[in-house]
Amino acid sequence: MSAAVETYRDEMEATYSVDCSRSHEPIKSRHRHPEYRRTGGAPTRVSGMHCRRSKRWTWGSGRSARMLNMRAFAGAVALAVAGVASTVLGVTIDMQTIGNPGNAPYLFNGLGGVNYTYDIGTYETTNAQYVDFLNAVGQSNPNGIYSASMGTNTNGGIVQSGSPGSYTYSVKTGTNPQGASYGTAPVMLVNWFSAARFVNWLTNGQQTGAPGVNSLETGSYTLSNATSGPLPSRNPGATYVLPSMDEWFKAAFHNASGLSSVDYNLWGTGTSTQPTANVTNPLLANVANYGKTVTPTLGPLDVGAYANSLSSYGLYATMGNAAEITQTINPSSDTMYQAMSGSWSTNPGNILAFNAILGGGSGTFVNGTAATAQIGFRVAAVPEPGSIALAGAGAAGLAGLQWSRRRKAKALKAA
Repeated sequence: MSAAVETYRDEMEATYSVDCSRSHEPIKSRHRHPEYRRTGGAPTRVSGMHCRRSKRWTWGSGRSARMLNMRAFAGAVALAVAGVASTVLGVTIDMQTIGNPGNAPYLFNGLGGVNYTYDIGTYETTNAQYVDFLNAVGQSNPNGIYSASMGTNTNGGIVQSGSPGSYTYSVKTGTNPQGASYGTAPVMLVNWFSAARFVNWLTNGQQTGAPGVNSLETGSYTLSNATSGPLPSRNPGATYVLPSMDEWFKAAFHNASGLSSVDYNLWGTGTSTQPTANVTNPLLANVANYGKTVTPTLGPLDVGAYANSLSSYGLYATMGNAAEITQTINPSSDTMYQAMSGSWSTNPGNILAFNAILGGGSGTFVNGTAATAQIGFRVAAVPEPGSIALAGAGAAGLAGLQWSRRRKAKALKAA
């Protein structure tokens, strides 16, 4: 951001030097079209009106034009921010853009059709990211966003210290039973309501203390202090969200180069061949963390462990490691949501329900209050009209800067 500001400042200073330091005939009275000359001494002052009115020399330097320039600059900054939308204040969420809007749903189960471009986490949410969240708003552990099992379970990765009102949190030291660092392992033992509060916190700007606690209950989801019961739907204008079933399915299975109903991979590793359950060499191609005692596997690995087994859009671990929360609610029971991916403890015979889309691939329903050592989540980000408008303003601003740069170069050449 500082680089963008410095670049803009240099551009504006250079432009002002070219536009308003040229010599011209002294003007005895104000005219709408002053006659400039390229010879003679520099004037002591050129009024903002004259600079603004002379379309031959500048795109503006009077008060109204300065406002236009600032709007263009703000637009350019907004576009730069949109380009790194995965960074949100203290917690950084690395994301992949899921394009091909309007793709057809998968022919056999009707899933995966999404008519807009959106972002989704490259990785599952980690213990380290959740610790940042807890230390921002968890001093009193509002509505149980921290579970004691995160500290006592061998695959939990977060320790709570202190007393109510002054709790602090830290990542466990050492490694989990599978040998992964706790900080970069997916956060487990979190239920739907706590995951929804995490994305509310992101949407509301990652506030801390009392304001942050207040921000947990509204935003992407209206929770009203509920910790059980019916799961609310996504609010209009939500920014950071739990992915819907269609959003998750598309990011995991759709082929990034296609649009039709046949442009889907059978497995979440970007292939049509079942991945091998492998936790000893995750850098092999088409491998995943599942299998439980059959593999055997004892817990999740680092969220970025399977670098050669990505979905077509570049997502890690859309098969195995941690079963992932979505916002799609069971039509027969509004207290349950659809979980996807399967986890480290999913038996090979059951992995079909989560992944092989010819065999179902539609996950399984889980109660919203369930918090186990197999369940985690990843964050998605959806577009909103304000963001689209800002991006458009940013594009216009950058175009203005380019136009100004060209005019400056022409003026220097003609001088």
